[in-house]
Amino acid sequence: MTKRERVARALRHQETDRVPYDQSSRSSAIEREPYDALKHYLGLESPTTCFLRAHAEMDGSLFRLLGIDTRFVRFMGPEHWRQEGQDQLFIDAWDVPWRCRAGASYFELEKHPFATMEYDAILRCPWKPLVDVGTALELKSRAEYLYTSTDAALFCDQIGAGLFERAWYLRGFEQFLVDMMLEKPMVHRYMERLLEHQIQGYATVFDVIGPYISGILLTDDLATQDSLICSRDLYREMVFPYQKRLLDYIRGRGMKVIFHSCGAVYPLIPDLLEAGVEILHPIQKSAMGMDPGRIKREYGKDLVLWGAGCGTELLQQGTPADIVDDVHRTVDALAPGGGFVFTTTHCIQPGTPPENILAMAGALRGFSQDNGHECDWAKVVFAHGPG
Repeated sequence: MTKRERVARALRHQETDRVPYDQSSRSSAIEREPYDALKHYLGLESPTTCFLRAHAEMDGSLFRLLGIDTRFVRFMGPEHWRQEGQDQLFIDAWDVPWRCRAGASYFELEKHPFATMEYDAILRCPWKPLVDVGTALELKSRAEYLYTSTDAALFCDQIGAGLFERAWYLRGFEQFLVDMMLEKPMVHRYMERLLEHQIQGYATVFDVIGPYISGILLTDDLATQDSLICSRDLYREMVFPYQKRLLDYIRGRGMKVIFHSCGAVYPLIPDLLEAGVEILHPIQKSAMGMDPGRIKREYGKDLVLWGAGCGTELLQQGTPADIVDDVHRTVDALAPGGGFVFTTTHCIQPGTPPENILAMAGALRGFSQDNGHECDWAKVVFAHGPG
């Protein structure tokens, strides 16, 4: 079974020869520090580049070694990264700056471009295209290459942030939540403009790489560790209608949507299904109410679980035996009946031992020992070839 076939069957709620594995999107990547540590451990010397902030662009040999079934088509040119003294600055496609201070591991949102503007001015000012001509040509070249040179299931996360997330990135988190309560007519106009802008971006993406990809990953965090960010009623009034229209457009172009929301999003699952969500990522099982087995039992007929794998804290602090046990429990609970793609509950974080990453991938592929002892499974993989 090819990787492309394996993922397609899982998305149709059919069982596969093994559980598909994703470790390549903007919300399930490997951060630069653990990625460099993994390469050093394996004796790989290829240079490290990042595709978003400190999210490492994985070398092709590691896709094969780890047995990853997905590839994400994207392009962010070097002009998005700048050096300011000892700090590194990343400017995203919406001109939102993110700063990684000297000695830090993470990029933090630097400022909100619309924070001090009146909504009338925000709605009048020109917004540059999310996907310009040069980016579109590069996306097409990359998609064609990956489609013909690999058997991976191809998706795109070029645009990434969805409507709610993008609204507050630009306006400011606290200010946008206040606006949703006190400036509802203007927020509706703002969300309408964001929707139109995103549809234009996706239209360009699908026009140039639609024949090569199966869908997109859309990130729109709606919850914290313990609760929703706003009430369900406010979400239904101010966010849901626009999310539904965006998903209607994307699905109308024949594309799957991997919908990413961290945190305790369980109370919104019926609403997300109504909006057209068919694939939920990352099933953060450490968050309130996010028991993957329960979600599978209650919604597994209609919802693909893309995630629910090792938590980032377990990967940082556990032993390889802990990792193997966790993978086995997760697969036993979620693999029957299909509708499951394994990935970590977020990007693999700094401080993660390379042995734990290998133990996770090895357990998923069947190269780890059931008794929990360490196994140099990397040599086994190289001997047997990619799978």
